[in-house]
Amino acid sequence: MLRVTAIACAIVGLVAVMPGGATAATTSRAASGACAGTGSMAVDEATRRQAVRAMRCLVNAERAAAGAYPLRPSNPLVSAALGHSAAMVSGKFISHSSLNGDTVRKRVRRTSYARRSRNWVVGETLTWGSGMFATPAELVAALMASPPHRATMLDRRFRDVGIGMVLGAPMLDITGAAATVTLNFGRR
Repeated sequence: MLRVTAIACAIVGLVAVMPGGATAATTSRAASGACAGTGSMAVDEATRRQAVRAMRCLVNAERAAAGAYPLRPSNPLVSAALGHSAAMVSGKFISHSSLNGDTVRKRVRRTSYARRSRNWVVGETLTWGSGMFATPAELVAALMASPPHRATMLDRRFRDVGIGMVLGAPMLDITGAAATVTLNFGRR
């Protein structure tokens, strides 16, 4: 099977500095053992929910290794992330801008996330994979191997996360099991 994994450029409206510490591959392997379901592909709603929990656990393990606070799940960020992942799969594109031009800030602003704060920040990472590269462990490892994505995921300013995983690929002619994931990070 051909490896089919794509990662879009990270978008963050702020400057992030790469923290030192263990390499992404070393930390990801160690974190995979501490998080349930990291090697399983999502194939239905129950396994999709398990994969989302596994991804959050892996991201938080990476953050712990870098000395950053764990991220809390945020329903408004999940809503924005799920909508964007679904749009990418149905529209067969992968981009931080929606086909209608909406940015992560516009998508998050439509939720209740930023209503009580004037000083809020958001960041976003995108990934997708098919076959054995659609597991939480592979998806997080791919993000951690990309310096801009790693910087976004480990950014110490973020406290909340919304993980929107949708079954399917954002590309034409991809058959078999696939997952497309938007991770929205925020602090308000």
